[in-house]
Amino acid sequence: MSSPENPGNPEKKQGLACLGVLGVIAVVVLLLVFANRGGGSGGSSDDTAASPSYPTATATGDPYTGDPYTNSPSTSDPYSSTPDTSDPYSSGPYGTGDPYGTPSPTPSPYTSGTCLNGTLPDSTTAQSVSGVDEVSCSASDAHYKVIETIPLTSDMSRCNDNSQTQYAFSSRYTINGSTINEYVYCLVGLGSYAR
Repeated sequence: MSSPENPGNPEKKQGLACLGVLGVIAVVVLLLVFANRGGGSGGSSDDTAASPSYPTATATGDPYTGDPYTNSPSTSDPYSSTPDTSDPYSSGPYGTGDPYGTPSPTPSPYTSGTCLNGTLPDSTTAQSVSGVDEVSCSASDAHYKVIETIPLTSDMSRCNDNSQTQYAFSSRYTINGSTINEYVYCLVGLGSYAR
């Protein structure tokens, strides 16, 4: 069965309302376009009125009044003089001294048969000693004679293996606080230093 048509069909009313809204939007857009063009009344229909305007700079004088190549501020040719042939690196900018100090060469270890002067403490614990130097064994100040050299250690008890040892002496060479080399010397006393 067919339903009778209702003259107030809601679908037709919605279509008419939609057309009405579109018409209002079109009118508003047209008014805005005409308002931006100066109202559309007798004014120029030039497109420049619709474009935004920005401030422009106006030159007050001609910036290029002279030829930049004929009025050169330099009157001499920098390449015409004789070149400087001196070595700019012959001396450093900070002087010639080594800022870290050149380490003195590591002294050779004393070998068996070498005689030493000075006085060693009568102690089995390590102590700082100065004034012990190599001397001729015939010198009057020769007090000790090296009978064994043990490298890479500071353990003076290593001399206990040598039954002739009367004194043990360790020496350490450092650079900037770092140990470079160390030796233990097993010694016998000479003259009044003999035990």
